[in-house]
This record gives sequence, structure tokens and C-alpha cells, in this order.
Amino acid sequence: MQPLIHKASVHLTSNRLPSSVSLGDVANLRLRNDDTIIVTLDLPSRLPFGLGESSEFVLGTLGQQARDFLKPALQRAAHLRVRIVEFEPAHLSRNGRTRIYISVWGDPKALLP
Repeated sequence: MQPLIHKASVHLTSNRLPSSVSLGDVANLRLRNDDTIIVTLDLPSRLPFGLGESSEFVLGTLGQQARDFLKPALQRAAHLRVRIVEFEPAHLSRNGRTRIYISVWGDPKALLP
């Protein structure tokens, strides 16, 4: 695996994020029918003893450059490793907005059209 994208901004769809979001968390990418790429997190069940099912939380979407770059790999269902590499909560940012950045690792051959 090689780094395909070192740091890509996620355009958040909600300002309310789960409190468990942190650096290094595994994220997932999914290509939608309208050619947008959504970034999701799998949140574990909050029930004791591991009971219940995990839930999926949609963080947001990727920008146009990242979408165009990763689209061939997602169409092929290539194995990509996606992690949160930077997280700035709203109360620490200058503009009052939460910012999240991800990195994407995989095989560069999967990006060829």
C-alpha cells in the first residue's frame, strides 16, 4: 500500500459529530449514484457487553479533485485504507466550524481508468 492522498478535507454534512471521533479512526468511502463520494464512520454499539449493532455515521463528502482521483478505484471496489489524520473541533477553530481531514492509502494501479 502506498499513500494515494496524504490529506483531503471532508465537507461535513453536520456540525454535530459523535464524541468518540478521534485521530486514527477508520473511515469508509462509498461512491453514490450521483458520483459523490461520502465518508462514513462505523460507530460501535453503546449497549454494555457488546450487545446491539454498530451504526454508520455519515461525516460528509469529498471535494471534486479527490472524487475524480478516487472514482476509478471505488468503481472497481479496490481495497483502500482510510484514516482520520487531522481533526479540529469547532470550539478550537478560528471560524467556529469543525474540520476533519482523511488520508487514503491503496494500490496506485487501482486509480488507472
